[in-house]
Amino acid sequence: MRARRELRGLPQKELARQLNISFQQVQKYESGANRISASKMWQLCEVLDVDPGYFFDGLESKKRGRSSDTSLGVPRDGRSARQVLDLNQAFKQIDDTRVRRQVVQLVKSLTRK
Repeated sequence: MRARRELRGLPQKELARQLNISFQQVQKYESGANRISASKMWQLCEVLDVDPGYFFDGLESKKRGRSSDTSLGVPRDGRSARQVLDLNQAFKQIDDTRVRRQVVQLVKSLTRK
């Protein structure tokens, strides 16, 4: 939930406002202290522009011992999620289309073996 909220650039207060809850409740949802009701999950999916299955991707494969990908490339284990989010935020701030293409090419070239 937090990764998707940050990826959309929504502060906790704004998400809370759109869900008609307190920002403290958003914090509790994100930390896992409170469970999210089905109706609130539906609202959350609308605000974050995801299908409900987004939050369940990879659960079955983890059970079988396989790693899973997420639809946004944000690791669920949290090891590099912050870096992915930081990279995405910085990339969105590049206005020059040519520079954006070059950045994408650079990243792709670094991943080739």
